[in-house]
Amino acid sequence: MTFSQDLRSKIQPTYQSQKLAQDFYEPVLSEASVYKRVSAYFSSEGLALYSKGLDKLFDNKGFAQFIISTDISEEDFSRIQEGYELKRSLEKLTRQLKQSVLNNQTKESLGNLAFMIANGHAEVKFAIVPVGKGIFHDKFGLISSDDDTIFFNGSVNETRNGLELNYESISVDVSWDTSINVQSRIKTNEKRFERLWINEEPNILTVDATEIVYSELKQYQEYSTVSRNKIQEVNSESVSFYLADRKKVVRQDNSLKNITNTDRKLKPGSDLSSKYFEDDNSTIKSEFSYMDINYIIEETRKRCKRKNILVEVSEEVKEYLESNQYSIDCYKKLGLYLKSPEQYTIHGEQEKFEEFVSIISSEVVRPFKKLQLEAAFYEYRMARAANFSVPGSGKTAMILAVFAFLNSSKVESEHVDNLLVICPINAFNSWKEEFKQVFGEKKRLKVVDCQNSKDFSFDLSVSWKTSNLILVNYESLTKYKDKLQELLSIKTMIVFDEVHRIKNPSGVRAQAALELVRNSRFKFVLTGTPIPNSYQDIYNFLHLLYANEYNAFFRWDLDELKNPSFRKISEINQALAPFFWRLNKNDLGVPKPDPDIFLVEEPSEEQKQLAQSIYYNESSSLARLIRLIQASTNPELLNKRIEYKDMWFADDNDKNDTIEISEDIFYSRLETPSISVIKEAKGYDEYDFSSMISPKFEKGIQKIQELISEGKKVIVWAIFVNTMKKIKNRLNQMGIPANLVYGSTDVSERQNLINDFRFGNTMVMISNPQTLGESVSLHREVHDALYFEYNFNLTFMLQSRDRIHRLGLEDNQYTRYYYLQTKSEPADSGNAGYVDEKIYEKLKKKEETMYNAIDNGDLKIEFSQNEIDEAISIIEAERKRITKNLN
Repeated sequence: MTFSQDLRSKIQPTYQSQKLAQDFYEPVLSEASVYKRVSAYFSSEGLALYSKGLDKLFDNKGFAQFIISTDISEEDFSRIQEGYELKRSLEKLTRQLKQSVLNNQTKESLGNLAFMIANGHAEVKFAIVPVGKGIFHDKFGLISSDDDTIFFNGSVNETRNGLELNYESISVDVSWDTSINVQSRIKTNEKRFERLWINEEPNILTVDATEIVYSELKQYQEYSTVSRNKIQEVNSESVSFYLADRKKVVRQDNSLKNITNTDRKLKPGSDLSSKYFEDDNSTIKSEFSYMDINYIIEETRKRCKRKNILVEVSEEVKEYLESNQYSIDCYKKLGLYLKSPEQYTIHGEQEKFEEFVSIISSEVVRPFKKLQLEAAFYEYRMARAANFSVPGSGKTAMILAVFAFLNSSKVESEHVDNLLVICPINAFNSWKEEFKQVFGEKKRLKVVDCQNSKDFSFDLSVSWKTSNLILVNYESLTKYKDKLQELLSIKTMIVFDEVHRIKNPSGVRAQAALELVRNSRFKFVLTGTPIPNSYQDIYNFLHLLYANEYNAFFRWDLDELKNPSFRKISEINQALAPFFWRLNKNDLGVPKPDPDIFLVEEPSEEQKQLAQSIYYNESSSLARLIRLIQASTNPELLNKRIEYKDMWFADDNDKNDTIEISEDIFYSRLETPSISVIKEAKGYDEYDFSSMISPKFEKGIQKIQELISEGKKVIVWAIFVNTMKKIKNRLNQMGIPANLVYGSTDVSERQNLINDFRFGNTMVMISNPQTLGESVSLHREVHDALYFEYNFNLTFMLQSRDRIHRLGLEDNQYTRYYYLQTKSEPADSGNAGYVDEKIYEKLKKKEETMYNAIDNGDLKIEFSQNEIDEAISIIEAERKRITKNLN
């Protein structure tokens, strides 16, 4: 079927809107088989104007495809949804029954479009433009009958105003016009419609009507392309303040008198100008706080009032000032008594706390412990705070409780729309899982993360308004900082998880983070190790939280924090106390783990000789220590050189920012000679390391076999990649499947391996603490951990233990740690021996010191650069033992 000759002869090159429905739509659609329409605006009232044409299209067994913007009424949206719902309900009915349901009464109830949808003769999709890129404003159509096509475009929308009331027009091209330009236009727009329909048009997201709800659609409607920064009408006698680049407040003089250049207190060279403004006397210097900006606005107002000149402040500047309105002295007092819940009644906080708890309870499905709610209330009331609770204590859940409150429809003035989390990539899945467990069906997770997104910037723009969780890893922060800044507002809550990942105060990552949070009202930092290396580590997170207030309150420069005296450390802890919350697992009633279990094996005769050779052949104490760790478990490692990268002094995902011992210091100690107390021993070339047996290694394999025979899953920890691979290969040879995750395991594959271990039939996971020691929760499925190797890094040791010992354990659930050790030489021996037991003892002493500090509320350095010297001291003590007993 093609268009009739009569219709062809009547088609005009242009039409005006007053009679468009009667003169164009109805006659053309009456002979059509396909109608493709793109419209910025849509209403069922508009379609009703050419309902006769749609009826004919339907009678012709034709099909209509509508692509419309998000600007649609809730009533029209509901009708479209009703059409799809009816279509689904009719799918399994016979043709006769369908016809009995789809009658004129149904059509009248639904309207033409919904009726056609229900009949399978129409589909609707919504075109969404990324936030900040304007609106979807295209308008064109293609009406076809077999090989004939009519293309039209113009200002007309599918609304009553567009089709009847407004002065609008369309231009028309027809396929039987063989001119090159006409044919090209039709073909080009057929292809364009197809790209839009299948969601392949650049910078446009096309969504099926069935895949979106009106509340999501409405958020895009609410996005205005008119900047909130714009002064609606520039008064010729005014001075205005606006925000430039989302971070600089600018004063613009629109007055005829040019008052900011003529008034003695405002002009260049005045005290106000010299102190607060850049050389242009317009841009306020970035180091000044909201109080300073308010002062500048008020001073400008006073001077302008004398000359009857209006001072205007943009909405964006008002929002900027509101988000930064934070009196640190007031919050110091607030923090101190919020950390003492027994004082809530005294300070009028009890009622607020009860309301906070009540709203959270209505928003979540998982109950919180009272201490967690108190921590969350503290974070909410402080608005900018740190949570330094120990790993495994539920920091993520506490911050999600804050989000549950602020995101509730019951909270208006402080309402936040979404949660931006900057964290290690390993933590992405933990955040998603925790979100689902906390909110269940009450709040469906709508997440955008930079790991799984093919075009994260685009997805951010498109989904920002409708997402409730956005995940960005630290390595990607600088890449996406500008896009995030473009989208951020006071209605986004920002969390830096494992904030110790931001090390270098002058590095690009720290600068990107500081710029990102500049205008945020609610921002939090989380870490169980707030001072991993030195007191300089506090510099970054304090600037993230308090920015310009830092210099007014804390005032420490980096040199002061490098090697502070005992008095300075006391001062630092006292100053920090109001601004962080810290809980340990005992506070929260996490069941204590069983006492550590030691699987101690005598070294083989060949290993005993090898210990002598290590002291004899290695020239430094550090080299001897590392070789003894290797030879204890996997002598084959002695075939390789000692390399810094093999010691894993940093998280393998983020080496540049989590270095615990620098490469320079490592090699310096490695090359520092120390006298050998063993004067004669075999050379390494006299050993066949590949065939040397370690009783300790064999005991470990035996223990794994024993545990899995009891139906228990086991997490196995080691340091060296070769050891991890050796464990996996041995288990595979025995028919025991094991998953191995280490630095070279592709990030996208890690989660699959972890999930297979947690929920599948795989009973053994092998890893090193640097890879899985952080942000992975295994405590619900795994209760046994086995340590083949461990070095002198307490942080990594504790983080690895916390993978299976966390808040959420059942009260009667055991947690067991097995430490494999090669037996040391007795105190009266003059022989070289192994040091596994010595390393463990030193780690336990450091752990005791750390937990005492936590109980006292102090922040202590977790892992200092002299840690390596403390480890070397183990060899020095061994050297003294050997020397003493040789004489």
